Amino acid sequence: MAYDQLSELDTTRSTWNIKVLVTRMWPSISIQATHGRENLKGYNLILLDDNNSHVQAFIYADQWNSMAVNIDKGSIYVISNFYTKEATGSCRPVSSKILINFSPSTTVQKLTEDDFMIPLHKFEFVDLGDLFSMATKCPNDEYPEYSTDIIGVVEDFEHVSSIKTKFGQRNIVRFRITDGRNSHKVSIWGDLAVKAENDYNKAVETPVIAIVTSTRLKTYKSKLNSF
Repeated sequence: MAYDQLSELDTTRSTWNIKVLVTRMWPSISIQATHGRENLKGYNLILLDDNNSHVQAFIYADQWNSMAVNIDKGSIYVISNFYTKEATGSCRPVSSKILINFSPSTTVQKLTEDDFMIPLHKFEFVDLGDLFSMATKCPNDEYPEYSTDIIGVVEDFEHVSSIKTKFGQRNIVRFRITDGRNSHKVSIWGDLAVKAENDYNKAVETPVIAIVTSTRLKTYKSKLNSF
């Protein structure tokens, strides 16, 4: 069967048919600042095809709950009849200018066979030495157009702590990431902070090397922080 390539997606139709691997997935949660309540809006997916192209997809919570097929990270799916739109806003997780939205007519089929033509991951790494100049060029919240992937050695790892924010108590992990020449602070929030600590504690070899994907850059007192 012929499939559409992710690089071919545009906003002209909704009869797309793609074969993709789910490389990342996470919930989209809105937090009420007044009460600190979390509301699940839906789920984000990063989809990768055999042409090494990747895009972000979004499934609303009600559609996610009514789906007949469970979607899991690392599995391959045929996804058909979805609509697409231009990816806008700050800090998109990948550089693709197209966003996939599932609709009630979208069908999802999980494939059980391996497809060695689709890689397990794709990253868009930025050199640690370029991060500060990228962050300081930021004219407004819409820059950069998409968030960055970074890799480096973990140093000064601080274990999970809970701090009070305008959204209530939240877990946070802090550490530094370095390439031997450049070093920047990293902060990880929420449930991901707990997972990061668990993964760090499981590491049996040193130095611990981390890949941090879809990071948001901020400067504070002329210093860089990645989130």
